[in-house]
Amino acid sequence: MRKRKRPSQKLSVGAWQLRDRIERWRRTRVKRTEMPADLWTKAIALALSEGVYRTARALRVNFEGLKRRIAERAVNDRGAAAPTNAFVELSGAQLLAAPSPGTVVELSDESGARMTIRLSTGSEVDLARWIAAFRRRDGA
Repeated sequence: MRKRKRPSQKLSVGAWQLRDRIERWRRTRVKRTEMPADLWTKAIALALSEGVYRTARALRVNFEGLKRRIAERAVNDRGAAAPTNAFVELSGAQLLAAPSPGTVVELSDESGARMTIRLSTGSEVDLARWIAAFRRRDGA
């Protein structure tokens, strides 16, 4: 049996074990079947602790798919008691669909310019308009 070469990045033992489980599943699966939910759950937990890109690369799973599942989990967990300082990365469409009171929206660009919008209960803010204005400003 040929020994697999591991990437040069340093990963936790749990990450290597999960990678091995995913590889074992890939060898035994029926083609075009979705990865089991328990493997995705472990991949999400790993991504939250070690980073999405790093985890996707190490586990050889789709980066966008992993990111989407993390966002879906965050939306599903909103009903549960979540920490008040939780950081959740959302797509623009998710944010514009239903921002909840107490949400803080931070925008930044490559020049370092930043804008923060804090939503309070009962506020009606047109986030799409604010974001568009931030993007088209001339840097002045």
